[in-house]
Amino acid sequence: MIPKTLIRFILGVALIPVSVSVAQGQSASTNPVGYNRITCLKNSDTIVGVPFRVQGSIRRAITAVPAIASGGLTATLTISTLPGSLPSRYLMFTSGTRNGRWYDISSSTTSSATISLNGDTLTGVVAGESVIIAQYWTLDTLFPPAGATTAWGAGPSFIPNGHAIVASAGTSPVTRRTQILLPNNSIPGVNRPSIDIYFINSLVGTWVKAAAGNPSAGGLVIYPDTSLTIRHSNSVSNPTNFRCMGDVVSNVQSIVLSSRPLAQGPNDNYIAIPRPVDVTLNGLNLVQSGAFTASASISPVARRDQLFIYDNAVAQLNRAPSAIYYYLVDKWVLAGDSALTSRDNAIVAAGAGIVVRKFNTTGGVSSFWPNTPNY
Repeated sequence: MIPKTLIRFILGVALIPVSVSVAQGQSASTNPVGYNRITCLKNSDTIVGVPFRVQGSIRRAITAVPAIASGGLTATLTISTLPGSLPSRYLMFTSGTRNGRWYDISSSTTSSATISLNGDTLTGVVAGESVIIAQYWTLDTLFPPAGATTAWGAGPSFIPNGHAIVASAGTSPVTRRTQILLPNNSIPGVNRPSIDIYFINSLVGTWVKAAAGNPSAGGLVIYPDTSLTIRHSNSVSNPTNFRCMGDVVSNVQSIVLSSRPLAQGPNDNYIAIPRPVDVTLNGLNLVQSGAFTASASISPVARRDQLFIYDNAVAQLNRAPSAIYYYLVDKWVLAGDSALTSRDNAIVAAGAGIVVRKFNTTGGVSSFWPNTPNY
């Protein structure tokens, strides 16, 4: 086996998987591996995404038209040489009519995978299309409890002796040090507070949920396009680093953006871009894809979709957006900028979480945003 190459991402670096020969004349590709680091300030919220897949994702092709079952709720895909049981994994198409869309794997064998369609269809999918099968990130795999930060080394850089999370000595809110907050996606609307909070209880050595009985939560799934907030309390004395490494997402990845019906108002989509490099607003492909509605007027009441960006370099709890952008006719502009200067080249930082506020639509719809890598 050829070892994977570790790539420290710099904007503009070209990434090409390396082909290797395997038995029976087949070919396989190693996945380029990337690394990203974000500083998490003390007494502050840091809104991040996970810009890589868990290492070891599987690239395959389907060998037959999908078999739809359960009244259109599931589909079984014939795929050769799978490792059998695929717990806590998802399948993403990387070609064809569903390019970039991903689906939860509900069951599998060595020659097939059954996926939950979650309201989608596989219209137009044919034999020969390529897929990637990847493991979900969980709290345990992102932030192993045994590696939690407990102290800092000497020197001005205050390098912690663990990962981004500072473990808590107990379950009381006053003793919690670092908490993970996940977006509230159960109820649509705007400015929704997080309702699910998690922390490492050092007394038992596991992730737990801040809820009655503090149930174990290490296996909590972090979905591929989900943002999360790393919250350091005022008892965390120095910044930590969120260091993430994994397989590079070198294909298109579709992100679902949902709106509400006309009478119900806008809807916030709390998401993360799966790219470990900075991206310009124009490079997001939001408007070009048709998933983001442009505005025809500068009037706040006439604006359509908006993009909220957050500055993790400024310490702040309950972080407010540092910039709100909308697309005016033919360019990105900053809300409040009377000069209407083009912001097409404004930057969304690598690994950052963002919010897309969708304007209400007739009936309320979900749009697929195919996000294309810029490397």
